[in-house]
Amino acid sequence: MVKEVLVFIESLDGGGAEAIINNIAAAVDKSKFRLTVVTETDGERYTEEVRRNVLHRSFTKKDGSSLLNKAVIKYSLLAPESLVRKTLIRGNYDIEIAFCEGYATKIIGNSGKKNTKKIAWVHTDVINHPWSESVFGGAENEKKCYENFDAVVCVSETMKESFIKKYGMAEKVHVIYNVINDADIINKSKEKVSLQFKRPLFALAGRLTAVKGYDRLVRVCARLRDMGYDFSVAILGKGEEEENIRKMIEENGLSDRISLLGFQENPQKYIAAADVFVCSSYAEGYSTAVSEAVILGVPVITTECSGMREIFGNEECGIICENSEEGLLNAMKRVLDEPAMLEKFRAAEQIRAKELNISSRIKAFESFIDNI
Repeated sequence: MVKEVLVFIESLDGGGAEAIINNIAAAVDKSKFRLTVVTETDGERYTEEVRRNVLHRSFTKKDGSSLLNKAVIKYSLLAPESLVRKTLIRGNYDIEIAFCEGYATKIIGNSGKKNTKKIAWVHTDVINHPWSESVFGGAENEKKCYENFDAVVCVSETMKESFIKKYGMAEKVHVIYNVINDADIINKSKEKVSLQFKRPLFALAGRLTAVKGYDRLVRVCARLRDMGYDFSVAILGKGEEEENIRKMIEENGLSDRISLLGFQENPQKYIAAADVFVCSSYAEGYSTAVSEAVILGVPVITTECSGMREIFGNEECGIICENSEEGLLNAMKRVLDEPAMLEKFRAAEQIRAKELNISSRIKAFESFIDNI
């Protein structure tokens, strides 16, 4: 019997959780699970790819009336969750997955829909980066919503520990690692990069948001420049912090060192071309970008965040530094002073990459939702 599975998330734009949905849609066993992905918005980075593999619906339409789309979004934010579930999501499913904390969790958890198993997927550290509390008006309301789910899935063990410490419910909190399409990542990385960069090249990829710590990365680069080091940095992504970061780069006289490359359809080719991948984040869940760097054999410098040690596994794939500006500075300075260590990291990544394959990850996903 094929199980009907709803996956609900706000958008399919260029974030890590959205990329994971795209990977799941492509790899899930269609003879066992019929997935329907529902989003608020339409026409985004992964929309067409997802539609090629599973059913997809959105609250708004890319070619729809602007006024109508705005009205629908306003309704989805102000109407009771049960009405949003009934009128905009619609349908009956065996399993309903809220694939991101915040809005999606609020709608599915408070929908009042019975005769379905509900799973909340959590991609953030609810203690170190509790951004989703504001969606519920506070931690107490967020906890009440999570109590309505049959299971809560965290994407790393450290996130699981944080969730249980804050909200309890240990008996229904599980860890399922992100489904990563290693073959696709490797294939995309083979495309040539036309731009020329001063070596060594540090690359970063992700949404330009405050939590990603690009501000302290710029400050660190200014300090390294003043110490006499030569290097370049490529930052891939877009977001609300873009103009602030651009201004910081200009004010620090780093325009010849740091390139803001914006959104890239194929960030993997830039990651593969780099000497080191850097994650400067204040908080992470289970970083897709760091996972991709490991798969591509690009040494990693990352601040200590949820999931990083699990991505590295038992291998030394790079440097996990103190989550501070000084920690980031010391780690980057270390590889600039001792570039030979990068070969050791690359060799370790070749071992670890074999364990980050899509087949084992999708099997874990399927087994979990099949037995919930």
